[in-house]
Amino acid sequence: MKSAYALLRKGKILIQSYSKATTGLWIATGPVYVIDEDHPDELGAKIRDALHGSNEGVRHPSQVEWKTVQAPMLEAAGVKTWATLAKSAKSVGLELDGGIVRMVPSADYGNNGGKSVPEKAVSCEFDNGELGFALVQAFERCE
Repeated sequence: MKSAYALLRKGKILIQSYSKATTGLWIATGPVYVIDEDHPDELGAKIRDALHGSNEGVRHPSQVEWKTVQAPMLEAAGVKTWATLAKSAKSVGLELDGGIVRMVPSADYGNNGGKSVPEKAVSCEFDNGELGFALVQAFERCE
């Protein structure tokens, strides 16, 4: 399985890969793609790029490296802390398995990352031209 996550904040969608560390923990990796919310047609390619960047068996970061792991998303969002980012953001988890991308909205993201709402998930084929529009639909299902 490949994984990524997307945040919607102030009209921008930020997408980043998640990779599975040797400890089993999923951590943010790779670049953050920033797309204007009004251009869902551009989202599909960035979703695919982020999911392609998801790997397994990456080294688990040491305690002092966590700021480096978190820095790309904070910088892309133009904020200094996760608390600031989370206050006005919606989050959708992306999972690629067997050619299908499952997009799982979150509820109450501003409260310590909130919780997943799998019953509201949106699914779309990886190569479908509507992939970006499906992500927008998943954001609409965030609580």
